[in-house]
Amino acid sequence: MVKKILRIVLWALTGAALVVLFVFGRKWYLETTLKGVRFDLERHHPTGFVEHDSVVGYMEALCNLEGQTPLHRIKLREVQQYLNNNPWVEQSGAYIGLNDTLIIHAKEYEPVLRVFNQNTQSVYVTAEGMLLPSSEHYTPRMLLASGQFDFNVLKHRCPVSDSLYLGSGIQEALHIALAIQRDPFLNSCIGLIHRNSRNEYELMVNNLDARVVLGDTCLVDTKLARLRTLLEKYLGTEELNGYKTLNLRYKNQIVCTK
Repeated sequence: MVKKILRIVLWALTGAALVVLFVFGRKWYLETTLKGVRFDLERHHPTGFVEHDSVVGYMEALCNLEGQTPLHRIKLREVQQYLNNNPWVEQSGAYIGLNDTLIIHAKEYEPVLRVFNQNTQSVYVTAEGMLLPSSEHYTPRMLLASGQFDFNVLKHRCPVSDSLYLGSGIQEALHIALAIQRDPFLNSCIGLIHRNSRNEYELMVNNLDARVVLGDTCLVDTKLARLRTLLEKYLGTEELNGYKTLNLRYKNQIVCTK
């Protein structure tokens, strides 16, 4: 019986000691000053919309890195809010690492299409249908769309399904763009999607004077397959010289006019 009581007392004392060590250890840790900021940015290209140095500079100022700020005063909620407010950041996270460093991770959106409205203002569109504002310091090379697109530019990201963009033509242009990008040959040939005054879509092919009339987005993959067959055989030859339009709207044929 005595041994059992001693065993219980021993376990109680051990538990109390661990609690005390934890409390003092936590207090010591929280009073430790922030040593630095590390920003891990995930994107497909060396440069992009998110300015790495600008984010790091802002975080260092927010956390008052030069003022030897203790870890318990780091405002992780404000850090996360800043990342969430960046329109080009798709996913993000922030935490304090074991080396007393603020670790920030962000994944940048990857647009597939840039659309210009009638006032030559533009937005970017991702494959998932997220609209992103344009940037003053970064202009990636990608498929373009222009013409009779009716929309107002935005300062933050927004889904293309938003009521503000219904009827703008952006959804249809994205549908065409994704169909083009599924075909490596056409993706290398086509540089522009144009929406004309009749809200029909035309394609501009590199090194081809003729306008390619796609019409609406119905059976777009079938229409593009016919175009690929024609271009693979004749693009770069004299056979297509002098043609004004190549019309894909008709079933199982391409109507060419001079």
